[in-house]
Amino acid sequence: MEKRVWILFSLCWFGSLLIRGAVAADEESLCQALDPSPQVQPFLEELTQPPVIDISTGQQVTLGAYKIKQKFHPDLPETTIYAYGTSLETASSPGPILVARRGIESYVRWENHIEDEEHFLSVDRTLHWANPQKGGVPLVTHLHGGEVLSEADGHPDAWYTSNGEMGPAFTTLNYTYANSQPPSLLWYHDHTVGITRLNMLAGLNGLYLINSPEEEPRNLPNGEFERLIVIQDKQLHADGRINFPTVGVSPGVHPNWCPEYYGDTIIVNGKAWPFMNVYPTKYRFRMVNAANARFFVMNLSHPELSFHQIGTDGGYLDEPLTFTTLTMAPAERLDFIIDFSKVGPGTAVFLNNSGSVPYPDGDPAFTPPSAQTLIKFNVVSPPENFTLPQFEIPSTLAKSINITTSKDTRVRRMTLTENADENDNPTGSLLNGLRWRDPVTETPELNSTEIWEIINLTEDAHPIHIHLVAFKVQSQQAFDTARYYEGGNCTIDFPYPDPRSCYIEDPQPPENHHLGWKDTATVYPGKVTTFVLRWTTRDGQEFTFDATSGPGYVWHCHILDHEDNDMMRPLKLIRG
Repeated sequence: MEKRVWILFSLCWFGSLLIRGAVAADEESLCQALDPSPQVQPFLEELTQPPVIDISTGQQVTLGAYKIKQKFHPDLPETTIYAYGTSLETASSPGPILVARRGIESYVRWENHIEDEEHFLSVDRTLHWANPQKGGVPLVTHLHGGEVLSEADGHPDAWYTSNGEMGPAFTTLNYTYANSQPPSLLWYHDHTVGITRLNMLAGLNGLYLINSPEEEPRNLPNGEFERLIVIQDKQLHADGRINFPTVGVSPGVHPNWCPEYYGDTIIVNGKAWPFMNVYPTKYRFRMVNAANARFFVMNLSHPELSFHQIGTDGGYLDEPLTFTTLTMAPAERLDFIIDFSKVGPGTAVFLNNSGSVPYPDGDPAFTPPSAQTLIKFNVVSPPENFTLPQFEIPSTLAKSINITTSKDTRVRRMTLTENADENDNPTGSLLNGLRWRDPVTETPELNSTEIWEIINLTEDAHPIHIHLVAFKVQSQQAFDTARYYEGGNCTIDFPYPDPRSCYIEDPQPPENHHLGWKDTATVYPGKVTTFVLRWTTRDGQEFTFDATSGPGYVWHCHILDHEDNDMMRPLKLIRG
């Protein structure tokens, strides 16, 4: 009876997933009112993993971006996408897993073989974007979370097309990755100014793993008991095409820009709602949220099961933590273990999602039932004469490294704001009231420590990503946005409960998904979120490369629709 209950619990709503076909090719797609994807049956294909390429050999690896067709589901037509691979024949989305080793440089050449005259998704030319004059699809690849030379960081203006046109910050196709940071899961994706949301949705992303056997905790699940996972959401037409807005929320300002893109089809490692057969033992999952805007708030359908989190963006936590829910903002990574030995063979367990759109206070009605489950796990008996490995979750995972501050530490205050048209429809969001093309204002000194107080004056949560360095989230603190906007009525210069203070509570510790080393962290509406950054390697040492050279770095919101519409700023390190 128990097994049937848990299957029905998560399958009952999938009856409402059976929906009508989508619009014809010549019909318009309206922002946040896209026609639903065609009817499909979930959990028909097994979860697969992209191919692996060892990039620790000292030999250069060449990866290209190609236009291909890929099936996301057996009952759907092929979908035209852009994808990374060593050749047209091997290209896929997500791209190959690049496996590096700490302390050994890797060399990757990133080529553009996309010969389309124009992008197959609608480009909003009123945004500040690459705008190649000779046509073509511009791209540039960013290693998200990497400690890299800025010439190899995938600067948004370092784009290039297949016909040889290059952006103003372009320097080379040949990237060197130092791999100096602790073992962790990074990922690579397109970062072209103004169309990152298009290229990412089109498929240009993949995983990058830094290993360090000497530093890895012993006896964690590995081999077939470890899975690396990329999750996205897409909306699809009946003919397989990606359904992307052609009419924006404020077309008089931006003809087809949409403040957030949400899809009703969950794609996991290139498969729509896959299943995975698991034995009753521990499995490790290393996951990235590659969605344009969707936050995933994950839980397991069986009450006996929990997430044992062991890592985050920057690698291992100091010690494991156990949760019944895990939140993953766009671009964040999670590393966790599920112990399926707590349920018997024959049990179906669902990895569910309760994240609202927009997050965190959106109307649940905007999250269709189809976006509320990600993966189905079938617990099965192992073959005869097969001994299940006895994996462990150690009590200590990594050496604790902290960032110290003092009264002399530089404090920067950043504001997140939103612009709107006369009908109160959003037309864009800004950092500190500045646009991407405005002169650089963040110029930290190499080897210095800074405190960033990020003040969210919008109604949405924003996952803020800072290139080059990892940081720690120190606190979150709610404040009175109305009084703050009045100007002079209150200030955040005074602590709570001083009557002159805008704060309405004491500083709160970071949320669960903000623990450990981060390169992306959520700044919630109506709160001041404090980051502590050190402009050095994770270990507090000077970079092995000149981080002050080249075009510099960036920081931005990782809701890609915001990033593409000026919610991104340059960042340039200087020597003290």
